[in-house]
Amino acid sequence: MKKKIFYISELNLPNTSAYSIHVMKMCDAFNTLNCEISLICLNNNLKKNTFEFYNVKKKFNITSIFKSPKKMNFFSRVFFSLLILKKINYKNSIFLSRSIIFALIASVMNKNVILELHHEITGFSKYIYKFLNKMFLLKNLKYIFLHKNLQKIYKIKNKKKLILDDASDFKNFYFNKKKIKNTCVYVGSFFKGKGLEQIDRLARNNTKINFHAYGEKKYLTKKKFSKNLKIYDHIQYSKIPLVLSKYHVALMPYQDKVKGKSSISLENYMSPLKMFDYLSAGLITVASNLKIYKHILINDYNCKLLKVNDDKLWNKTINDIFTNLKKYSYLKKNSIKTAKKYTWDIRAKKIKLKFFNF
Repeated sequence: MKKKIFYISELNLPNTSAYSIHVMKMCDAFNTLNCEISLICLNNNLKKNTFEFYNVKKKFNITSIFKSPKKMNFFSRVFFSLLILKKINYKNSIFLSRSIIFALIASVMNKNVILELHHEITGFSKYIYKFLNKMFLLKNLKYIFLHKNLQKIYKIKNKKKLILDDASDFKNFYFNKKKIKNTCVYVGSFFKGKGLEQIDRLARNNTKINFHAYGEKKYLTKKKFSKNLKIYDHIQYSKIPLVLSKYHVALMPYQDKVKGKSSISLENYMSPLKMFDYLSAGLITVASNLKIYKHILINDYNCKLLKVNDDKLWNKTINDIFTNLKKYSYLKKNSIKTAKKYTWDIRAKKIKLKFFNF
């Protein structure tokens, strides 16, 4: 009997989060590998084309546990998990879970479950995890860590863990000869630590260069920006390749402290989706010099890494790039070389080879 993969996510679909992009693209990659994949989510809005929203061409099964979108807390997560285990025929199946609570419950029930962690386990879930682990009730739980720093915390044996960065859909990106001149682009969130404040300062100091930032305006903490910094609302992920194809230079001005949507600190575990999209688009990426992603971004090979908040250096580098675009064309070529190593398909193949015995 062919094994089924159930991908568990605490998502209301479709939405603009990096979490949802990751889940949809991973399911798409497993589907491409001819795995029998089903995505279990909180709710999928049938009035919207979820597959088109994420630029997923080959459809797979999406099951909604609730009839309408839900906000989650600890108790609703437990209820969600129990409903899945009651509803899904899990014989000869594998659960790949982004839900921590589901993974813990399923592991205690001796199900074949893999937990993917993108940050530390926090809140009440943290204490439950520690208790269950101390009682040896999570012996069959396997792990995928987004960054090696998570492995340092949980100290899982090699045979039970994988460390995998995020990725991109390289095949969806393309070269556009028509570029917007003297313009830097930023695509991502406007949460604290992502660097919009620095982009605003750069805009004020470089009035002959334009700056375009795409993100959810509702999360802006500031309303007035430099005249040459144009803020666009968040665009659906399927349009990202087209948007990025119009630019030469992309910015990634991460700060020393970075917050996510739930205010969880991310600076020690980041593997930014925008980084892989910038690389796939063949852009000249100018990024903060942070150790967290230096195994991928290499200064003067596929990007320019600059000291955090050193505006003088950032100003000089950006101006030099626009003055000598041909000089920096090697960064574009090497960006594409790097991106080809980090695709969703490659990521899915590594998981299948490690954990799926078929």
